[in-house]
This record gives sequence, C-alpha cells and structure tokens, in this order.
Amino acid sequence: MTVPFRIKAFGWRLFHDRLPTKNLLMLRGLTFSLDNINCPLCGSGLESSNHLFFGCWVSKKVWNEIAWWVAKGDPEEEESLSSFMEWHNFFHQNYVNERRSGIVWLATTWTLWILRNGVCFRKDNWSVNNTVWNIKELACRWSFHGKINYSNYSFYDFVKDPFRFLS
Repeated sequence: MTVPFRIKAFGWRLFHDRLPTKNLLMLRGLTFSLDNINCPLCGSGLESSNHLFFGCWVSKKVWNEIAWWVAKGDPEEEESLSSFMEWHNFFHQNYVNERRSGIVWLATTWTLWILRNGVCFRKDNWSVNNTVWNIKELACRWSFHGKINYSNYSFYDFVKDPFRFLS
C-alpha cells in the first residue's frame, strides 16, 4: 500500500484502541468538564474510538457516502478491526490490488481523525460533503503515488471509477 508510514501507525493505534480519545485520556487521569467529554462531531456520547469512527451519526453519514461512492452496501461494523475486515473483503471481492485494499478505509479514518482534531483544537468549520471530498482526494493521492502510467488521468477520473485505479 502506498500509504505513508505515519498513517499506517495511526491505523495500528486505532486497531489497538490507543488513540488519545477523551475516554482513554480520562482513564489515564485527565479530567474534562462534563460538557467537554462528548464527541466533538455529534455532541452526544462519550468520545471513544468506536463512537468517533463508527458510532457517531456524523461518521456513519461519512461512511455511508463513501460506501455509496464505491457501490458498497451500507457499512455494518462499529468496531475498528471488524470494520477494516468488512471493507478489505469488499475490495478483495472486487479484485482490488491486495496492497491497495485498505486505502479507502485508512483515508476515511484518518480524515475523520483530522476533522475531530480540527474541531477540538481550532474550532474548525466542517461539513460531511467536504469531509467526503477530502477522503476521495486522499485516496486518489495514495493510489497514484509513483504510478507514471496514470499520468493522463485526473482526480475526477478517479472519483468516477475508483476501482479502475485501485485494481
């Protein structure tokens, strides 16, 4: 996979529930005010990895938009490893190159994490639509990395037919 090492390390930390979400920080002794422990995206529910990436209505909307883009059924899993395997199996069934089967999943989780950090620390404005486009752009960049034979194709070609470039 042509994903940067730091993103792969992020994925590993997500699998092992080692991202500094509010619930883990509270377990380590940090205190938050009661109005600050909720998910920064939806405002309800304690922020945990499973909630932030898979249970929050915002992340569910993002996952559904990405699933619609690649013509996958609605995502069902709400836990990191099983979600990754669900997406990996879907791409494998569609003959996506083994080394690229995790690109869309990692692009989605990474973009949600960056969105979360922007909302938490900078009070960034955001929308589901912009988030989905950021995911597509990131997946495109990782898919084309070092591929000279795709020099005549654009981002919009990738968005129209992602499997053509992931296979």
